[in-house]
Amino acid sequence: AVNAVSLGKNGVVELLFKIIGPFSKKNTSLMKVALDTLAALLKSKTNARRAVDRGYVQVLLTIYVDWHGHDSRHRYMLIRKGVLQCIKSITNIKLGRKAFIDANGMKILYNTSQECLAVRALDPLVNTSSLIMRKCFPKNRLPLPTIKSAFHFQLPVIPASGPVAQLYNLPPDVDDVVDESDDNDDAETESEIETENDDDKDQHFKNDDIETDINKLKPRQELGRSMEELKMYEQFFPELSENFQEWDLVSKEPKPFVPDANLSGPIVVPTASEE
Repeated sequence: AVNAVSLGKNGVVELLFKIIGPFSKKNTSLMKVALDTLAALLKSKTNARRAVDRGYVQVLLTIYVDWHGHDSRHRYMLIRKGVLQCIKSITNIKLGRKAFIDANGMKILYNTSQECLAVRALDPLVNTSSLIMRKCFPKNRLPLPTIKSAFHFQLPVIPASGPVAQLYNLPPDVDDVVDESDDNDDAETESEIETENDDDKDQHFKNDDIETDINKLKPRQELGRSMEELKMYEQFFPELSENFQEWDLVSKEPKPFVPDANLSGPIVVPTASEE
């Protein structure tokens, strides 16, 4: 990520856009390497903004359509995928998604994907195009008046400061369906050196609605009958009163059989009749 920002400041993004171009059977290896490098550089938000400002989203779409139309035998699928990877990297930022929609990218990728469905070897192109279209498709409101469930379940613990309590304490006229989490993607100021470990920050997020006290999570084990009623079954179920700490449960040696005096007599079932 540090190298990508440094190279971007020195004009490598503009240089690579001079290398890649419309369909040509010459220097296809160079084209493939240039696209892979460009896709890696555009993962930097600074480089992605620079590409959007110079109108390179429209250039990438034009190049992709040109290769799609001329590569009838599908020999250059990797180059076509490389162009899509560059578009995918640019659309990671909100400005790139807007430029993609303004350049009619949704219709272009949809139509080209439809033409690729019949060829199994082009599945990577369809998959990447689908990811880009899903990411850039405008967000619509859920067709629901509220996200609150029609059924209320009695939860054992609902922290007062947790999101569940906050949701159910909202007034009835408050719209809780709209998600504005995507509106401020680019509002925050960023440092020039970007790290690739942004996803690790979410791992330290603490959810207040998750109970962490083990004692509260353990179910209470209560007997269905009192111990006095269960004593009649003691000879059948010695675990009711036996102290197993004195037993050698680890030893694998067979123990000698010692006849029990209690088992010499007849077995009496307590619940049977006198007969």
